[in-house]
Amino acid sequence: MASPHPDKELDRLQQLCTKELPPVVVLSGVGEWFRTQAVDKVLQAVPAKAELITIDGQATSISGLGSDDDGGDADDGGEPSAAAHCEELQPLAGGGLFASRTFVVVRRGDRWLRRHAGAVAAFLPRIHKGSVLVVETQKLDKRTRFAKQLDTVGAVFDFRDLYETPFGRPDRPLEGELVQWVLSRARTLQVPLAPESALLLTSQVGKHPGDLIAELTQLRDRLGEGGGKKPLQPDDLRGKLSCSFESTPFEFAEAMLANDRRRALRSLHAMFARGVKQRDGRRMDTGGLFPFATSWLFTTTGQVLEGRMHVDEGKALRDVAGLVGVRGFTDRYEEQVRTNPRQRLEHGLLSILHCQRERRLLGEDDLVLLERLLARWFDGAPIPAAQDLEW
Repeated sequence: MASPHPDKELDRLQQLCTKELPPVVVLSGVGEWFRTQAVDKVLQAVPAKAELITIDGQATSISGLGSDDDGGDADDGGEPSAAAHCEELQPLAGGGLFASRTFVVVRRGDRWLRRHAGAVAAFLPRIHKGSVLVVETQKLDKRTRFAKQLDTVGAVFDFRDLYETPFGRPDRPLEGELVQWVLSRARTLQVPLAPESALLLTSQVGKHPGDLIAELTQLRDRLGEGGGKKPLQPDDLRGKLSCSFESTPFEFAEAMLANDRRRALRSLHAMFARGVKQRDGRRMDTGGLFPFATSWLFTTTGQVLEGRMHVDEGKALRDVAGLVGVRGFTDRYEEQVRTNPRQRLEHGLLSILHCQRERRLLGEDDLVLLERLLARWFDGAPIPAAQDLEW
């Protein structure tokens, strides 16, 4: 079953906050911004006379975890081991000196929950009436006894990211959740946008809801009173946006092989201006951008050249992806093979190698070297021999 729209989950949470909260509330999902909004709603619902305890779950150590410590499979009904006991839960049992109700809110609780899921499952019957445990986590392991108990004693809210396009219709981004959400927020901020302008905003600023709202807010302040009487068209936003979109070496390579010079240059500058996020959410060190970008571009260009050679030998284009071993995004790969002649791809590979050689010999700025690579790629300028380089 697909997760509901994040705004609907926030509305459901808001309705629950107006009533008596259950003993446990779990705010899960990959939509970090929506999870943060959900935590704020819960915090606003904490009674003034209740005791509030906030825990940073990221600081929890998970070294030495065993099968008993992570909650295991609850079907055996056993108690968690001593290592799984969690003193942070004790205030929920009642008997506080200053308040009869306690709210324990665990922020960034993935590590904390992995460590203490078994202890929480055993502790749930002891939670004092009116006290609440709130856990924010990216992922809830539904195999644990704790997760299974939530059906009867708790409430779970799942916040996903907004979909960029409708299901099965990647060619209709204007109808996607992301653009529609931007349009709705823009109306709330009294900055009415045309759908095409909302799409431009997501491509320029990025997909993070917080960045989009910040950009809409500054746009409202810049336009002033009366600036949003009619929907703003893309041309109306020219020179008024303060943010540039994020990009990755994958998007840079895709733009190069699509022969889109403007898009490739924009992607290149975005990587160096705003950085590239790694899988753990942290920004990649700037020194790693050059080797990542050139390595991935060389790999993908080599794959396209191999496919181009098969086509030139008479192979059917539809069979090329399987012959080369490309399994994902085959439509895009076939288009790259179809639109790139062999001579351009070979020149591109030599340009990448020369760019890497320049970095070793000349020690110039990485961004300058990649801009030079981009110029050689699109202009077809000759590549100098090694002996012609200035030392």
